Amino acid sequence: MRLPKGITLRITLLGWLVTLVTLAVFVTVIIPEQKREFELSLESKARGVAVSIRGVAAGAAVSEDYSAVVDQAMQVLSGDKAIDYVVIAKNDGFSLVIDRTAWRTEKLGDAWRPVTRTAVSSIGNSPLFGRRVFQYAFPFDYSGIQWGWIHVGLSLDAYDQSVRRTYQSTGALAVICGGLSLAISLFYAARLVRPIQVLHAAVEKVAHGDLHARAEVKSRDEIERLAVAFNDMARTILGRNQILESVSFAAKQFLSDGDRDTIFLTVLERVGQAAGASRASVLKKCEEEGGLRLRLEQEWLAAGPPSGGADWESFPWHAEAVQACVAQLREGRIVTAIPGRCEEAVRNSIDRRIRSTIFVPVVVTGEWWGAAAFDDFMLDREWGEAERDSLRAVADMMGASIARHRVRTALEEAKETLEQRVIARTRELQEQVEAKDRAHADLAAAQQRLIELSREAGMAEIATGVLHNVGNVLNSVNVSTSLVAGKVRESRVENFVAAVQMLEQHTSDLPAFLENDPKGQRVLPYLVKLGGHFRSERDSLLTELESLSSHVGHIKQIVATQQSYAKVSGLVERVQLSDLVDDALRIEGPSLARHSIQIERDFEPLPAIAAEKHNILQILLNLLRNAKQALSKANGARARAIRIRIRRLEESRVTLAVVDNGVGLPPENLTRIFGHGFTTKADGHGFGLHSCALAAGRMGGSLRAESDGPGCGATFTLELPLKSFEEMRRRV
Repeated sequence: MRLPKGITLRITLLGWLVTLVTLAVFVTVIIPEQKREFELSLESKARGVAVSIRGVAAGAAVSEDYSAVVDQAMQVLSGDKAIDYVVIAKNDGFSLVIDRTAWRTEKLGDAWRPVTRTAVSSIGNSPLFGRRVFQYAFPFDYSGIQWGWIHVGLSLDAYDQSVRRTYQSTGALAVICGGLSLAISLFYAARLVRPIQVLHAAVEKVAHGDLHARAEVKSRDEIERLAVAFNDMARTILGRNQILESVSFAAKQFLSDGDRDTIFLTVLERVGQAAGASRASVLKKCEEEGGLRLRLEQEWLAAGPPSGGADWESFPWHAEAVQACVAQLREGRIVTAIPGRCEEAVRNSIDRRIRSTIFVPVVVTGEWWGAAAFDDFMLDREWGEAERDSLRAVADMMGASIARHRVRTALEEAKETLEQRVIARTRELQEQVEAKDRAHADLAAAQQRLIELSREAGMAEIATGVLHNVGNVLNSVNVSTSLVAGKVRESRVENFVAAVQMLEQHTSDLPAFLENDPKGQRVLPYLVKLGGHFRSERDSLLTELESLSSHVGHIKQIVATQQSYAKVSGLVERVQLSDLVDDALRIEGPSLARHSIQIERDFEPLPAIAAEKHNILQILLNLLRNAKQALSKANGARARAIRIRIRRLEESRVTLAVVDNGVGLPPENLTRIFGHGFTTKADGHGFGLHSCALAAGRMGGSLRAESDGPGCGATFTLELPLKSFEEMRRRV
């Protein structure tokens, strides 16, 4: 069995709870009443017993013979097992206690003589007999004298059994009623919630896009009215959705390049079906001598043969009664009409099939072109705002399509007249382009030759510097070689040979010769002195040889540096600018030293960049030579110095600057100095700085000059892009 959920469960529980509360109230009220009825029955029985004994006890009260009372009480006890005891108590405390087996007299306390002289009853344990009984106290009066009390005790077995049966039957009845009420509540809740579930299912379908879903509810109450309202709303949404889809379809059709008449007919059919119209047509405004007329351009009918356009074409648009409608159309406002509500003259001019109609103005480039008409043959309908907006959108797209068609037609006509002019002009432009291409080719060839000459000139300048520096070192090598040759020639080797030959002559008597002969006695001291001379001579020769080796190593280093740059022209590689400056100073350093020029390094730590190493070296050597020449021409006692500065410029640029305190530059030469053929030197050719500027541009950088004027020194700054070698490899 499926357990109810949601509102079904809540309604079921509510109905069942009401039933349970009702049963609880019933049980709470009925059980005490039943117990009260049982107690009243016991009280009635006890009163009867007391009344029957009172008649006998009246005579005993006069004669004080209690045997008759005892006999009567014993008979009563034996006749009814429900009677447990009888106690007759006088006001002085003397009492007769009679139970089922015996009787006795006893002095009882005040509890057996109530103060109030009214009959009372209660259920409880009797202290005299030690068991639970129904006790009934009945006042005993005789001849106006309050003689005492008659107490009757009744057994509670029948009472307890009756109360138990009452509880059982009431409980069983409550359970049966609870179960029955639960079943009834379930059935009623399911029946009550079923229409709501049907409505909910329809709402979910609509929410998931199924606009055709409907709620079929026949409950004849508010839920059925709600379902009817929902179904109407769903139909409205479906209609609006169909109209919006038709508008989207119309937009796609109008943007296509198909035949305009075919597109208009297709759009009218789709929009007319979506709007529930019986006929849709496009009418074009025609101003004639007889007045305004709307001519039929396209027409779609839902069923039946075409009308032939006689309806709206023959309509008297110039009539006074419809001038207000015409004015609204001219102003771009929609006009709706129900012929049955129009004046008789107007109504008679309209097709009798039409129950309602709507005219949407079509505007082309700001002017009223015509109208899109939609007729309904079935209903006297009021066209809603959504339908009006959708149909206006379709009419606006029609106007845009007509305007585009006009533009296209005009363009096609203009194209025919312009083609020859375009061909002629194209021929002229082609000749000009060919001439320009030839000029560009000549310029590119000249520029390439200029670059080659620049490189050759740079290499020649580097080679000249290298040869000059190597020649200086070779002078030092020549001096060292001459010194070594002179010392070898002046060596005392001949004296050593003569001493050895003397010793060979006296080989047989060598000890005697060394000891006794005067010449032999001088040989050993002479050899000792000659050994010291040879040691000093060897040390001097080693010193000169070390100097000679150093000069030869310097030559190798200069040549190797020049060769390393000669091999990498045009190759982009990883370049550390500080190392490049050291290489340039290694080539140009001796020349700078001869001119007593101090070199100052001001380097900011930078990562290696990707650039053409040879081009940067060529630019740097050119700038160092220019700075050296500017310092050589400077007058004054100040120290000659060149500062080479490396800095990061923003995040993506780096600068290498050569700063000197030489003769400086006038302001008019700061830009002219980079022009081809411009020079300030008597023996210059005006090609060095120009080639350097071109090389900097090819590397994506620039070269600029700064100076405060003549005598104030100059700063040449090479700016380059800060691109890592890994980044260049990724781009490649």
